Amino acid sequence: MNFLGRRNKVINSKTEYYEYLEADRQANKKKKIHAHLFGDYTYNYLNLMRKLEYYTNCKSDIISKIYRKFLNARYKRLSVKTGIQIGINSFGKGLALFHYGSIIVNGTAQFGEFCVVQSDVNVSAGVRGGNEVYIAPGVKILENIAIADNVIIGANAVVCKDIEEPHTSWGGIPAKKISEKGFEFKM
Repeated sequence: MNFLGRRNKVINSKTEYYEYLEADRQANKKKKIHAHLFGDYTYNYLNLMRKLEYYTNCKSDIISKIYRKFLNARYKRLSVKTGIQIGINSFGKGLALFHYGSIIVNGTAQFGEFCVVQSDVNVSAGVRGGNEVYIAPGVKILENIAIADNVIIGANAVVCKDIEEPHTSWGGIPAKKISEKGFEFKM
């Protein structure tokens, strides 16, 4: 499987930072980059996560380090407020978060671009996911699992083994293949 060894592309420049913001805006179906700054907690969380990624990956001067500590404190406060805890640099561009509440993604997890994460999701350490992965509400993914591109993981599924087949749907406890229909992100 080609996705097993690949490392997530991370933000490495201001241009890429803006590309990530734009892809996230489109994925979350927002009209403007700074739309709904007051009250749209999931979108604010996502924007703050991308800013923290940018400052972590690209800035190393003393002022930026101090500002990164401030951003990290805001990020943790917003994590408590929203119930979302996603490690930075875990997802490629185009991450869609439509609901807040009880979303936990370990900081060592790595997913590709244009993924959707619904509420009540728990992703354990060492998980490697491909591009265009849809994680439905209530999904639990155990440690060191690999997930292929264009996969749908159905509601309340528990993923205990690698999902090696792209363009498939999985569900149940433990998760089993239920369909040959996969996920394609449409903007």
